Amino acid sequence: MASPWQGNVADWLRTGSGLFAQAAQRCTEADFAGASLLPGWSRSHVVSHVSANAQAIGRLLHWARTGEPLPMYPSMQERDREIAEGAQLPMDELISWYTTSNDALQCSFATLPDDAWSYQVLTAQGREVPAVETLWMRTREVCIHAVDLDMDIGFAQLPEDFLVRLAHEAAARHNGNSSTKLAISITTDDGRYLWKIDSADGDHGDSAVDITGPLADIASWLVGRGAGSTYCADGAPVPDLPKWL
Repeated sequence: MASPWQGNVADWLRTGSGLFAQAAQRCTEADFAGASLLPGWSRSHVVSHVSANAQAIGRLLHWARTGEPLPMYPSMQERDREIAEGAQLPMDELISWYTTSNDALQCSFATLPDDAWSYQVLTAQGREVPAVETLWMRTREVCIHAVDLDMDIGFAQLPEDFLVRLAHEAAARHNGNSSTKLAISITTDDGRYLWKIDSADGDHGDSAVDITGPLADIASWLVGRGAGSTYCADGAPVPDLPKWL
């Protein structure tokens, strides 16, 4: 069986890493201090987070490689402190941190032994997952946060098959979320993809809200980044969704 590093997710990771670097390198010092698309975070916070995340996932790969338990972060408080401190770095140092940490992580992925990909590790949320899942976790980080930097990179520039997997994951998480208030049926405007979300009480059926739009805008809406040209069939505003992750 081919190594996961040679598969589609690794290709998406390389694409997303490049887009994130492009967005960061377009920034001036003033841009870095300016607001990102994430409430309460500047662009420097986003770059700090993605850099620290590379090191955190690298710790999980060390765990898978050696069997020595090594959590992503000592605590969520320590994670938040590291992001806040990193956000205070000068722009050049922050971009260098991203480049160095991302390159090191990709090297770790590329050299991970075949049997280590199935080794069970713990995410920061306490989920037990095989190490191969970290490849998707990192891909999701760089792709979505490349958009969050708000430097002329949008969901439409992300790989189509990445967007399909992202939308599928987000819809599934909303489907199991006790805060989901509405039953929703979602169809891309080309008719190629369909997702259904049940309400928290399990209702779907005739009461479902029908939503249509381009794949990129649907994925953006499902992960809380704006609905774009996604619309309800009855002309009503697209509903807000609870936090997905």
